Amino acid sequence: MPPRSIVREKLLEALRMSAGELVPQSYLHKSLKISRSRVSEILDELEREGLISRVKVGNQYLVKLLDFRGEPTGRLRVFHVGLVWSSEYPFLTIFAKKVKEKLNAIIKTVVFTSSIQATRALVLGDLELALTPAITQIHFYSAFKNFRIIGGGAYGGSKVLVKDSVSAHTTYSSELSTMDLVRSLSVREGIIPAETSTRYFRNPEEILKAISAGAVKYAVVWHPIYRRLEGAGYREVLKGEDLEVMYCCTLAASTIVSEETRRALSNIYRESLEEYRKAPERWVDWYSLQVGIPRDVVLDGVREYKINPVLSKTDLRRYASKIPVEIPNADTVLSEVLEAEE
Repeated sequence: MPPRSIVREKLLEALRMSAGELVPQSYLHKSLKISRSRVSEILDELEREGLISRVKVGNQYLVKLLDFRGEPTGRLRVFHVGLVWSSEYPFLTIFAKKVKEKLNAIIKTVVFTSSIQATRALVLGDLELALTPAITQIHFYSAFKNFRIIGGGAYGGSKVLVKDSVSAHTTYSSELSTMDLVRSLSVREGIIPAETSTRYFRNPEEILKAISAGAVKYAVVWHPIYRRLEGAGYREVLKGEDLEVMYCCTLAASTIVSEETRRALSNIYRESLEEYRKAPERWVDWYSLQVGIPRDVVLDGVREYKINPVLSKTDLRRYASKIPVEIPNADTVLSEVLEAEE
């Protein structure tokens, strides 16, 4: 068996030849005729050193060399960004690129099935950053106060749908999220009957199973989930922005990250959003691989979501006033949690 250092150099050389493109991990062990376990062990080492990044797509890992010269530069800082499985965030592609260029740091995405899971990971210190619904962040901040909102994001991409042939009087939505806010406002406006009971799903598969069982009359969901429902005979009742819900997910940073670094990340993020909305289609490939959503589905989502890079305390106060569950003194909470300037 070749010495460890030789295996390492062979892997680095194979990745250099790819010129920074994503390479299937299975290809490396097959082409170099080195055992799968040995390759995995060395790649773990290279990832810890910040020389490569890996993303899981389906049942395989894709590997990319971050330092094309293959010269160890010391361990790069990694910012773990939690997000909810969605087609909403292709702008992370350009954000990751700019963070690497300006801060010599890596953005590594961590995908969750719900906004509560992702925001909880942020407050527990498992993440440095999270793109989760502003409503979830405001509620969590009321209890934990160990993060700050540092950037806007996207909105839209949410719908209320109904299937007229379903007899069940049930609405399915996700808990403590933008979808739940849209659901609550729809009930308040009489769009969803007040007597309709609410069920919360923890991941997209749960609502799809409930639909197969004929248990879902109304659904309040995001892209690309609502495309599946439309294919199953559900019709659109309204979009989230029809109810003036103009914030969905915003970028929050843990106070583990220094104030100076949070400020730098905020500026880079805002630049990224401004550049992204000029030509969003350019930035879908990397993001598609990160979340395991096909490229054409992410492209469809680009047309559904709108970009709102500005954090306005006035707009967030208006947004907070729509939240059905009261939070302790909205003005106080917003003055503390909102770090970026209006």
